[in-house]
Amino acid sequence: MDHQGVPYFTVPLHALIALERSNGVPLYRQIAQRVREAILSGELIEGTRLPTERALAQELSVNRTTVMNAYNELASEGLLERHVGRGTVVRKSYRGYDEDLGGEQTPSWLFGLAAGEDAILGPDARVLSELASMGERREVISFAAGTPAADMLPAELLRGIVDQGLEHERQLALGYCPVEGLQSLRRGLAARMRRRGVALDWQNILILSGSTQGLGLVGRFLLNPGDEVVVEVPTYLGAIQTFRALGARVLGVPVDNEGMRIDLLESLLARRHPRFIYTQPTFQNPTGVVLSTERRRRLLQLSKHYQTPIVEDDPYGEMFYSLPAPQPLKALDVHENVLYLSTHSKTLAPGLRVAWLAAPAQMIERLSLHKQIFDLNTNAIGQWLVAEMLRKNLLDEHLIRLRQRYCQKRDLMLRAIQQYWPEGVRVNCPAGGFHLWCRLPESIRARTLLREAAQEQVAFVIGEPFHIDGGGHQHIRLSFASPEESHIEEGIRRIGNVMKRMLGRRAVRDEQNPLYTEHLPMV
Repeated sequence: MDHQGVPYFTVPLHALIALERSNGVPLYRQIAQRVREAILSGELIEGTRLPTERALAQELSVNRTTVMNAYNELASEGLLERHVGRGTVVRKSYRGYDEDLGGEQTPSWLFGLAAGEDAILGPDARVLSELASMGERREVISFAAGTPAADMLPAELLRGIVDQGLEHERQLALGYCPVEGLQSLRRGLAARMRRRGVALDWQNILILSGSTQGLGLVGRFLLNPGDEVVVEVPTYLGAIQTFRALGARVLGVPVDNEGMRIDLLESLLARRHPRFIYTQPTFQNPTGVVLSTERRRRLLQLSKHYQTPIVEDDPYGEMFYSLPAPQPLKALDVHENVLYLSTHSKTLAPGLRVAWLAAPAQMIERLSLHKQIFDLNTNAIGQWLVAEMLRKNLLDEHLIRLRQRYCQKRDLMLRAIQQYWPEGVRVNCPAGGFHLWCRLPESIRARTLLREAAQEQVAFVIGEPFHIDGGGHQHIRLSFASPEESHIEEGIRRIGNVMKRMLGRRAVRDEQNPLYTEHLPMV
């Protein structure tokens, strides 16, 4: 025993683990399964202290991260506890077993679920689901979720379409539909894309249940585990999670006020030969920047030269607040190197679950085969409603109202920031989209600001989940589309008060200890 009464492991742990490196099962999962069996069988008793990650990694000739993932999986199941100063020890009452009840309360097969794989999604893996549920908390002023305003969802417009046509089109709207999507919707979307300068036909359109489904389909089609994907930094966190879940390595290229740094991209393409480039060239999430025309042309040249396809994600392309409206990157694509994704979640309603992918017809055909395995068809009534809006030319008038309203909200938020926030905060002024991207003063950390703002019933998203490199500590994203106007000013005022308190505490600390400096990473 050690000085705290914790028994050391009596059998070297590595002796219990026989790794099979050619059977296709990840090594961390083999380690976790063998330790799990040893605990459940009693070979490793309560309080047994396991080797450190580094020591076990050396004994097994594996990477330390492999052991860390195995220990994390077992800890998530309640089989291990990790203590500073004591290391990793076996628990007595692990999750699923309660001595007072006399047996297992959770089926033992659940212990084999790949909880450790959650680690590949990053430390903020639940951000998207938390954002989706944020709107239900009425007491919170939320600038977190990038969703349309409730009073701008076209309920009356959609009701009129239903009243006028659903009875006659019930089979089309309420029955099954082709995996590729309703032909009427595909034709309507193709015609609208042609008006935006993109030359394609309806056979080039695949209807999706959301842009993220499209990212997953394209990823499964193009990627093998270990392949590399280029993204902007920062970028849409759902894309990061999707690519990592598919086993890809994500490489980053910084964004400035003209979009992706194409000069840095070229050397990356030459050295690493990634499978594809993911970009939001128009009103990028989270920064709101637009890729300049010169950089768009250069990006397409590099794509052709290195035979690296581009996945263009364009959820906000029609949410512009000044003219001229940016064309999609795909409008300049003459070599079919751009796969184009967009959605009606921002322009109509996220609940309709209607998005689409534009790609070469032969790829659409093959992706449809992949899609039917997971999603036999996207919901028919949502497709029918959007198709009817396009057929009756109702979308443009609706978009005009949206642009006017959201532009007013953007300006209201910017004015409130100018009035209530301290100097030293840098805020972009996007020409479209839903978000403001804010750089905090060096002495304010985004996570600390969020924690203290939450006590004031205000929510936003910190910058870290949008980064792949550990950056974003001093950035926050504010979404202005969803909250009511009165809530925008009040929420910004509360955040400003928190910032001023934090800066005041820092000033007092510096005055009391002039030699003290706190170094924060530059982003």
